Amino acid sequence: MSPRQRKPAARMGDADLGAVRTFIAEHADALLHASRLLGGPPARRRYGALIGEIRGATRLTRRMRQGLVDLHALLTLQNVGDPDRIETACCAEIDPADPVVEDICCLADALWDLLAEIARGAAQDDPPADSALAA
Repeated sequence: MSPRQRKPAARMGDADLGAVRTFIAEHADALLHASRLLGGPPARRRYGALIGEIRGATRLTRRMRQGLVDLHALLTLQNVGDPDRIETACCAEIDPADPVVEDICCLADALWDLLAEIARGAAQDDPPADSALAA
């Protein structure tokens, strides 16, 4: 494959990083607040580091994408209910009527949209499967 053929995929990755950076610029403070509320200081540190890594990145890595998926899992309470997880205790401390609950839901929805956008870009970068070519 020539270098020219690789450029569109690199641009697509750049577009993904740009979309993630825009999302982070708009929502970083709210994401950090929500991560502390839902996962305590360890989650706040983890996602603070992820945000810093994204801000300084030259490309969106698989580890960063997984970090965003994990952040979505935190925002959507996927680990709440497991008595061995800090998320269960943190969630029990939040009043369901607190306006922050709606804010967290909106953040989760926005992050889901971003993850879907990244997935669409990745699907466009992937070559078709051999079986699709044979059809």
